[in-house]
Amino acid sequence: LGTLDLRPTPIDTKGFESVLKLVENTNADSFELFYGLYKYNENSSLTIRKMQVALDEVVAKLRVEEKNHRCVCVMQGNLLMCE
Repeated sequence: LGTLDLRPTPIDTKGFESVLKLVENTNADSFELFYGLYKYNENSSLTIRKMQVALDEVVAKLRVEEKNHRCVCVMQGNLLMCE
């Protein structure tokens, strides 16, 4: 996650703030520890695959929504307002 270079923005949701904390916490661990957890946890490969499938599903839904729904969004202060 650290390679994504995610940064706080004026319109962060609580969920995105949680993602930023997750990135901070996981980047504090060494890659060797991460690899060890992957290698010795028999569920790692399945979990990674499920995450990949879930992300692909979200991207597909976003693309469908983008084609079907042309909303107009504008920034009002620190709020993103969409119609």
